[in-house]
Amino acid sequence: MSNAAKAVLSALEQVPVFDPHCHLRPEKPWADSLADIVLYHHVWLELVSAGMDLHAVTNAGLPHELADPGIPPRERVRRSLPYLTYIRNTTAGLCLRWLLQDLYGLDGELNESNLDAACRAVEERGRQGDWNEHVLRNRCRIEQSITVKEGPLHGTRMLRGREKIPIRIGGGKWAPHEVLARFGERFGRPIRSVDDYLEFLAATVRGMDAASLRYVGLSFRPWISAENGGAAGAETAIRKAAARKPLNRTEDGGFSYFAACRLLEELRATPLRTIQVLVGTEVLPPHRSIPCWSGHFTGALGRIAGEFEDFHFNVSSASDQYTQDLGVLAKHIPNVSVAGHWWHSLYPHYIRRAIETRIDMVPMNKIIAYFSDAYHSEWCYPKLKLVKAIWGEVLTERVAKGWCDVDTAVDLVNGAFWENPRRIYGGPHG
Repeated sequence: MSNAAKAVLSALEQVPVFDPHCHLRPEKPWADSLADIVLYHHVWLELVSAGMDLHAVTNAGLPHELADPGIPPRERVRRSLPYLTYIRNTTAGLCLRWLLQDLYGLDGELNESNLDAACRAVEERGRQGDWNEHVLRNRCRIEQSITVKEGPLHGTRMLRGREKIPIRIGGGKWAPHEVLARFGERFGRPIRSVDDYLEFLAATVRGMDAASLRYVGLSFRPWISAENGGAAGAETAIRKAAARKPLNRTEDGGFSYFAACRLLEELRATPLRTIQVLVGTEVLPPHRSIPCWSGHFTGALGRIAGEFEDFHFNVSSASDQYTQDLGVLAKHIPNVSVAGHWWHSLYPHYIRRAIETRIDMVPMNKIIAYFSDAYHSEWCYPKLKLVKAIWGEVLTERVAKGWCDVDTAVDLVNGAFWENPRRIYGGPHG
């Protein structure tokens, strides 16, 4: 191994990590049982796809992150064993093996013969007072994590973000009238007009503890568009939704644009100035996520970022088709940056494409290398191991080709994993 490669790999091993998006339980970030780990929804979805019955390991037919499975943890894992063999080839299967081998010392594949030992190992480690510190700090070097879950925070290294802001009414698992009804339940009265909706949006912002948040997270429709993005278009969309009529994508995208802009105007009354943007996925019932892309998104976000230059927009996508789009946005627009690999882009080929595109296009102080999206601390580990391995490959190759020097490669590592997310998200108000 060359001295340059050693320097890059050493930097990756030593760099502290800032995780700006996770779903860790604030009060207890680590797993309670082996089922929490093995049936993480990214794995569960593949097991169901491989032939496991939708209700085999959860009575609700939903991943345990969404509904109480109603089945004892050991039995849930036991029922999944025949299907785990079919995902040995996938990245989720690889990450699960890394997790069980590296954190728990499991030798070989999980099966009936070692199931009880694996169950005991997870439960015993979880009862150790320093287990979470060992996983996050010793194994991952994750120094700060921002969770979007509510609850008392487990120590000072865990921070809080807020997502699920009500800015869209079409698409996904619920019909527009169902979404509007949910908004009305939260608001305390039906939403029948734009004025009703704007009062609800303002009340949502007032109800946030803005001083405790590092960001507001927005999940944009890929077809968000300034077209039909005024108050009149939003009024039409709300009235159609209230009448149980479907919205076309122009109406849905226009409403999201209008709502996002009005939300940002409301946020100007708070100290929050960091917006985390996720795009590129649609969840179909019962819980089947698919990637989706639209050419409208890039222009819409560019216009929003231009109108709200006092905010910073940190963007990630579940669709590889946005790789170039987001790179160009972050290249040209000062208050747009790029982050991590989400949902359907957390696979080696697409991670590498995103890293290379960002290094080619984006100033190095606007690249964030990693966020875990994890629901338990243990899953932070294999995802980070994967991302770091690919960063190592990309940077050592570029140094060997003379495309960048060792100092630049090391600076990229330090910036992308620690300095950039700490600067963008680190202050109480971004």
